Amino acid sequence: MNNYKAEITLVIIVLVLFGSMVAFSTGIIDPLMAKIGAGWTKMVDNVFSGLGI
Repeated sequence: MNNYKAEITLVIIVLVLFGSMVAFSTGIIDPLMAKIGAGWTKMVDNVFSGLGI
């Protein structure tokens, strides 16, 4: 099994890279980032309005 560590690691890296390219190209990431951005903006607004700034 020790002989195949490098090959297994490379296969995992290739699969992760391929999966991320598919996620970006199919439009999975954009709505997720928009949702995170809206939540972040709301959180920051709530913090500053609570501080009275």
